[in-house]
This record gives sequence, structure tokens and C-alpha cells, in this order.
Amino acid sequence: MNTLTLQRNVQFLYEEQLARIELQALGCTDCVRDDNDAWMIRAHLDGNLSDVHRRSAYVGAVNGQATINSELVRPGYQGGRFNRTRSVNQYLTHWIYPYRGKFHPQMVRALFNILGARPGGRAMDPFVGSGTSGVEASLLGVNFIGIDLSPLCVLLTRVKTKSVEALEEIRSRVGQLLKDEKLDVDRLRPEEEKNERVAEFIEIARMVTYSDVARRRRDATLWLRKNLERMLVSVEAHAAALREFKITLGRVEAKLGDARDLRTAGIQANSIDVIVTSPPYSIALDYVKNDEHALDAMDVNVPELRSVMTGVRGQSAEEKFALYNEDMKQAFREVARVLTPGGGAAFVIGDATVDGREVTTTETMASWAEAAGLRRERSIPKIVFGLYNVMQDERILVFRKA
Repeated sequence: MNTLTLQRNVQFLYEEQLARIELQALGCTDCVRDDNDAWMIRAHLDGNLSDVHRRSAYVGAVNGQATINSELVRPGYQGGRFNRTRSVNQYLTHWIYPYRGKFHPQMVRALFNILGARPGGRAMDPFVGSGTSGVEASLLGVNFIGIDLSPLCVLLTRVKTKSVEALEEIRSRVGQLLKDEKLDVDRLRPEEEKNERVAEFIEIARMVTYSDVARRRRDATLWLRKNLERMLVSVEAHAAALREFKITLGRVEAKLGDARDLRTAGIQANSIDVIVTSPPYSIALDYVKNDEHALDAMDVNVPELRSVMTGVRGQSAEEKFALYNEDMKQAFREVARVLTPGGGAAFVIGDATVDGREVTTTETMASWAEAAGLRRERSIPKIVFGLYNVMQDERILVFRKA
């Protein structure tokens, strides 16, 4: 028997449940909880110690040895070297840009493991959002494709996952910019940069700064400098983690495309092994309005984007819900089309309500997925208590294609 210690940030029941299911997926057997220590598990690893150490999302130590993920998530004030924030969910480049409704990275990592994602395999998120799933898939060595209708989301995913490829060039350019006494966010011209990765890095630094100004009324010049410095530190941490833990990253592609028709992004039938995604929260969160300042700065046609984006298109609440339901049915059909036989998909979804009345439930959406050809394997309650959580009561629906 081996002694497994869960990470101390495993606080909610769904996290403990995911930890147990993940251990089973990684080949652990006979898992027994310690009655005197809520974070202690004893289990047979059956030759899978290395997988648990390198891949597990929720195990903090194996026989007293810290796991890779526990080292990645530990904040700096606790002695961590790869997380410049105070949150265990904002390590490496995860913190970049204040995107609302973000995935929890550890949950995403656990779901990739539970679904059977392996190095060299092919994963996808058809609603990629801020790119959390892309970062986690690549750290596991899984090749990843992120799809979104928002150019901001596509750019965010690229910067978070691919800036490490051009660290020296980015470091050099940031150094030059910080020496410029007349540095001005409105005068930055990322499109004039010769290196694509440098251009994208500077563009997101621009977007983060505009967000700071719009939401927090911060001084643009001061915070542009701070953002350039902090983003660089995070990319450096990303590179350091790859070296220290000998991580071979999976390839990442981020493309504009529509989850209702993944052929718009060139996704062929039976080509994706694993999908992990969190579809838009119906009308609970207006993603376009939330990022309008950044989209405007990127010269995106905001009304046009709003007219096609799932969860925000439509006028009245009733029309929005009707369109949302139509979009989700088609998205489930597309997921079933592109998954390989035996491939798995996980959706993090909450019930939609208006004036206390349920309009679209997770059970209804599960039935749409089953009608599309996906077999339900699990329905895990994800209840999160906290003042700032947009959605506190969701479910993680896990499916398998026959």
C-alpha cells in the first residue's frame, strides 16, 4: 500500500470525488480513506506511481514526495516557484487576463486523466474561452485544438500556451519597451512586430491593461509596465517548470470556429480522442459585454459577434434561451461527430433559470447529448460556495462515444 496525500486546496465534495475517480483512471486500486486524516488515502498503485506523480491533479504527495502539480500550483508566499499569484488556480500563465467564468485548471487536468487523454493523443475544447484547457492538455503532453468564435479567446489561448516557445525574443522586446520613457498603451503597434509570438504577447498585455483601466480605473501607463513584467515572469516560470520536470508539451492550435459546425475549423469526423469544455452559461453571463473593451481595441465587430455567439444572441430572455437550446443541441451533435469511437467528452454545465423558473436543466442537456449518440457515464454534482462565483450549482456530465 502507498500513502497518497491530497492537496490542501481540495475543499469541495466534487473535488474529492474527482480525485478518487482520477486515481482509478490512473490505475490505482483498493483506495481507502484514512479515518483520522481527511486528506490521506492509502492505495495500491500497481506500477503506476510515475503516472500519479506526473499527471494527478489532486494528489499533493505520493509516499511523501511532492507531485508535479502540487509544485506548480503552490503560491509564491508558500514557497512556490511557478505561481506569482495567491491563488492555486492561477499558476504559470493561467492568471493572464481577467476572463469571467474561467475553468478551474485542476478540474480540467483531472477530467483529461479520467477520460483517458494520453501523451500524443488529440484533445479539443470547442468553447475554449480563456485557454485553460489548452494549458493543461499541453502540460500533460496531449495535442490540443481550441475553438472559439471570439478572436480574443483564440489570442489568449495562443499567448498562454505558446509564448514559452519565444521566451528569449519576448524577454528582449519587453526589456526594450520598459526602457521607453514614453511607453503608451495607445501607441503600441503589436502588428509591426516581426515575431508572431512577440506580437501576440504584446497585444494581450495591451488587452489586460485596457481591462485594468475599464474595470479598476487604474493608470494605463503604470499598469502596462506592470503587466508586461508580470506576464514575462509567468512565461519564464512556464519555461522553468518544463526544464525542471522534463515536461514535453503537447502541440496547441487555437482557431476561430463555431462549435455548432466544427468543420469551420477543419475538424474532421472521428478525429478527436477527448473533449473537455464548459459551454457558455446561457444568459447568466454576457461574455461579449464583459470583454467589449478588449474586443473594441482589437477592432472586432462586436454587434456581429454578438449575433452569432452562443448564450448571448437574441433579444428577449425567451428568445435567448430558445436560441441557446438550439445551439447546444447542435454542439452535442458536433461533439459526437468529431469524437473517435470510444472517445470521451466532459461538459461542465449548470441549470438555466429565469425568475426562479427552470428553463433548461442539465438533465435536459444530457438527453440531447444521448440523442446525438453519446452514452452518459457520469453526472457529478459540482457545488461551489463563494461570494464571487457566477455559477454555484453545476454538473460535470461525462459521456463516451459508442
